[in-house]
Amino acid sequence: MNSSRVGLPIALAWLVACGGRGGGPANPLPQIPPPNGGAQATLRAELPEPPVVRAAEGVAKLSLVAKNDPSTGQPTFVYNGAYAVIPTIEVKPGDTIEVRVKDGLPEVPPPDGMPGDMVDMGTPQDMNLHFHGLGSSPKKPGDDVLTTVASPGQTLHYVVHVPANQEPGLYWYHPHVHGQTSFQVGASGMSGAIVVEGLERHLPGLSKMKQRLIIVRATGTGGEEAQPLGTNSAPCTTKDGLQVSLNDAVRPDITIAPGEKQFFRLLNATGHKTLRLNVEGEKLELVAIDGFALDSYPGTPPTKMESSLIVPPASRAEFVVTGPASGHAKFRTLCYDTGPNGDPDPEILLANLKAPQRREGGSFSPQPLTVGAPLPRNVYTTQLPPPAVKRVVIFSENPKPEFFINGQTYSTKAKPMFVVHVGTVEEWHVVNVTQEVHDFHIHQLHFLVQKINGVPVKHPFWADSFIIPHRSAGSRKGVPGSLDLLMNFRDPVIRGEFLFHCHILDHEDQGMMAKIEAI
Repeated sequence: MNSSRVGLPIALAWLVACGGRGGGPANPLPQIPPPNGGAQATLRAELPEPPVVRAAEGVAKLSLVAKNDPSTGQPTFVYNGAYAVIPTIEVKPGDTIEVRVKDGLPEVPPPDGMPGDMVDMGTPQDMNLHFHGLGSSPKKPGDDVLTTVASPGQTLHYVVHVPANQEPGLYWYHPHVHGQTSFQVGASGMSGAIVVEGLERHLPGLSKMKQRLIIVRATGTGGEEAQPLGTNSAPCTTKDGLQVSLNDAVRPDITIAPGEKQFFRLLNATGHKTLRLNVEGEKLELVAIDGFALDSYPGTPPTKMESSLIVPPASRAEFVVTGPASGHAKFRTLCYDTGPNGDPDPEILLANLKAPQRREGGSFSPQPLTVGAPLPRNVYTTQLPPPAVKRVVIFSENPKPEFFINGQTYSTKAKPMFVVHVGTVEEWHVVNVTQEVHDFHIHQLHFLVQKINGVPVKHPFWADSFIIPHRSAGSRKGVPGSLDLLMNFRDPVIRGEFLFHCHILDHEDQGMMAKIEAI
């Protein structure tokens, strides 16, 4: 469903048949955007690496300024004087992240005749941060997106404590101003990665591999109005009109020798694109979803071999890639079907895997990954109690378009939709009555995916962003899509108000979000 600010529906589910169709034609080489045409992206021979800020004496300190990038006309972060070079934060469990972010965006008066339903939203020059996926407090000066917002000239100071038993893996940070997330995060690419170290201690074989941190962004050529083009009537043939980049490079090379194993840590930082990752002719060995190792849920195997991996907006996948025997292969996202009312999400070439010109010394062992040190003992790796409460959560929309959760559109003034009790587990039946997919996300915690469309998941796993299948078209009204999730509210640190919403960012901006309070 397209509109000037709405309708970027995309997604379905991790580790489950997606219903989409692969094998469609790849997009031609994307063009470099002109000024005012989205986040800066360049053609590169080799995949670049973002700069890294590491913790010193237990604290990772970072200063950012939000400014309009003179090369694009869109907001970005300035780090050490450089525009759109957004650093990765590396920490250990128990460390602290301190971030100062100054709002240096120009003040712009609101347009004349602003609709009443827009008054409740932030403006394009407001700024804050969300520390996505970390099990940290939602209260100031931590991961508070409800009351912590800067206007031009103001500076925010975040102090985010990474729990000592935080799962090691990939997380991220990005702005979360209501009404502006699609513009700032999606169209403008304001996002950076957070790596919590320690996964290689759990799977020692990873420490011997070259690591690749990859941030996937998708921008358009129309600035704030950038939208996928066309309809989803032919999901594998219609181009979506978006430029996809890896670390802001378009179709880079990734050097990997035949038989070499590399560890890819990939973040889908797009506003509305579901990735269906595939390496031509090779299988991918998945080890973690949304920062959590697969076997953080007892009984789930530590790795899983897949021909493709479905990564919804905001989600992360950590997986092992084996260099193709031929010395070259396409790294791509295959076509993904978002539903009859969805936007096209066609096959796109992301990068080219290429063997080095000269073979370096050493050998590459094909040995399978084995478990070494145990994962942290926390509320996710220990036995869950029976659900204390069962809830039904309905995602819906109308043709205006407006987006709803349980019939309500988000307001900053609204009271929490749900009040939950710390120390309990709840069972949520999440229903999608629309004909496009939605992307369920909750702040501060992870949930256990148990059933998809009523079918039990063979090996349940923890996630923080997951696709709700769309309503089927098998009858006049069709059968709603659904998820059955166990919501883990047992962490005593997670007290206060926070959010759950659709992470297809236009849907979130247009009301598909609600507050929750943990007491």
